[in-house]
Amino acid sequence: MTSPSAVPDVRESCLRVASRASQVTVDGDALRRLAGELARSGSTPGWEEDHLAGGDAETRAGWTLLLSALNFCFWDDEPRWRVEGADGYMALTAALRRAYRDGVPVHRPSDVAEWSVERLAEVLRGDDGGPASPPLLVERHRVAVELAEWLVREHGGSAMSALVHAPSAAGFAVSLAGRLAGFRDVAVYRGEPVALLKRAQIAAHDCRLALGEDAPEGLRDRSGLTAFADYKVPQVLRAEGVLVYRPDLADTVDGRVQLAAGSEAEVEIRALTVVAVDRLAALVGMSACGVDTVLWWRGQGLREPPYHRTRTIWY
Repeated sequence: MTSPSAVPDVRESCLRVASRASQVTVDGDALRRLAGELARSGSTPGWEEDHLAGGDAETRAGWTLLLSALNFCFWDDEPRWRVEGADGYMALTAALRRAYRDGVPVHRPSDVAEWSVERLAEVLRGDDGGPASPPLLVERHRVAVELAEWLVREHGGSAMSALVHAPSAAGFAVSLAGRLAGFRDVAVYRGEPVALLKRAQIAAHDCRLALGEDAPEGLRDRSGLTAFADYKVPQVLRAEGVLVYRPDLADTVDGRVQLAAGSEAEVEIRALTVVAVDRLAALVGMSACGVDTVLWWRGQGLREPPYHRTRTIWY
């Protein structure tokens, strides 16, 4: 059994970045305006239609954890990778549902642990006329196999076993980040570690949703989760005037020039997204992950201003 690595606290990390940030700031007036709008907008959109329908708890848990392992970096210029006409995250869910319907044991870690890159490519095959697979296929394979091997080695191949032992959703996210390199979303900012844990946190969040009444007690506590800092939520916050970029950073993002993963600007964008969403959640009376979901849906179809572009496995 491997020893877990220490994982810094996400909120403390991001607040520390916010106190020193020089390229991204939060506009308090814009944040309060957005909070008022969110408070009037009603309930958080549901995700049920985008996750595996049917199957027992073990099947849904295994399927959702594989989804979380593969869920990163879909952006590209046209033609984009599409499955059943959908792109991005929706294409990934469509591909994994298709595989499950076709009898591929995508929910079974012992099978996924034996996959080759070519096998994953077949599972994720794109629609005719577009890219055959999403970006970073080799990296997706590495993360998926690492997760599956861990579940086999330490949990007897049972996704539910891993989830049952979680003290909370945030605790499960920290466990994933501490055990698995492919979930250890910890950057270094001015010499200090900054935990962001986008995919580890969303894995815990989505497993809770996918399992419904079958979710273990600990996993039902999502109060410790923060925003899932990616590229869509900061895009929405910037469009609303909440996140303000320094002029040179704004020019870089608007020019669709890639930001290096782990660069100061990229870490500031993500960390201040976490801080801004926490402040919105406090004003609106929602959880941070609930606000994140509302903002993510709001960002679907948003083209301007552009989102920042970073090739990374973290989001």
